[in-house]
Amino acid sequence: MGMVYFVSASERKLEDMAHAWQGGTTPLRPLRLDVPEVLSSDLDTVVRQKAIAAYRLALVPLFVEHGGLFIEHLNGFPGPLVKPFWERLQDRICSLIPPGLSRAARVVQKVCYCDGRTLRVYTGSVLGEIACERQGDGGTHWEPMFIPAGHTRTLGQMPREERLRCSASAEAVRAFRSDIGL
Repeated sequence: MGMVYFVSASERKLEDMAHAWQGGTTPLRPLRLDVPEVLSSDLDTVVRQKAIAAYRLALVPLFVEHGGLFIEHLNGFPGPLVKPFWERLQDRICSLIPPGLSRAARVVQKVCYCDGRTLRVYTGSVLGEIACERQGDGGTHWEPMFIPAGHTRTLGQMPREERLRCSASAEAVRAFRSDIGL
């Protein structure tokens, strides 16, 4: 396989993906594009449509990433709608869970590869919980509120190396690379 492009409008996601991709046999090229995202509660639909839209713009083999935050107390909401949910509520998300109730949550990240003929979806998942309040300034959206299982700090408090070791996105990328021999 020749060059593979990762599409995102987020500089931080482009940097994180370049870091997660290190050591591969095929170079990864960042491609900064603002791709419209379908609003859907189905994460597979969102990531597939995003990959198709990105491919139509770039016409090169590429992959995109989209994730969801599934909060147990909210019956899995916001799921893949986390970005508009976050934009509206921000830090108040922590206070949506009353004291004493389960703060359990799951982050699911999907990577979708598209080369114009094929769509392949890969999944990473991390269990954890929602912090009682925002902690840390790192990461995007919900990361300063999510504490991965087995850790005591939010993703927003972790340096990049540590955050990527427990990242659902990095897990999805590893599955993608393994499947296509990169």
